[in-house]
Amino acid sequence: EENPANEKRPAGNNRSINPPPETAREDTVDIGSADVKYAAYLSEVKKKILRIWKYPAAAYEKNEEGVVVIKLSIDAGGALTQITLVNSSGFDSLDSGTLDVVNAAAPFQPLPGQYELSRLHIIASFNYRMKD
Repeated sequence: EENPANEKRPAGNNRSINPPPETAREDTVDIGSADVKYAAYLSEVKKKILRIWKYPAAAYEKNEEGVVVIKLSIDAGGALTQITLVNSSGFDSLDSGTLDVVNAAAPFQPLPGQYELSRLHIIASFNYRMKD
């Protein structure tokens, strides 16, 4: 007996087009983490940001100080896919200055293959302090 409904269904073809969700692995880590797995990569991300990081001029002139905490998301290819303000400094100039610097530092190096991640989320703090 033939069942036309069964003949129209491709047998498992969708799996190769849309991988199951468990293959899309993500992890979250602090940029200062000493975790051996991530330390070298995080160091490179930090260096790239610090090369262009500076005190926003408007904030400096007004003696604004504070700590900005952000979460940046980097995909397997090194692209910055998202940046979120986790904790505001209380000053727009410091907050937006931080977001601008991280956006300007992107893209980053691709995630190392051994991570087997589709995305790495990094928590980073930027401490803006006037020197005495």
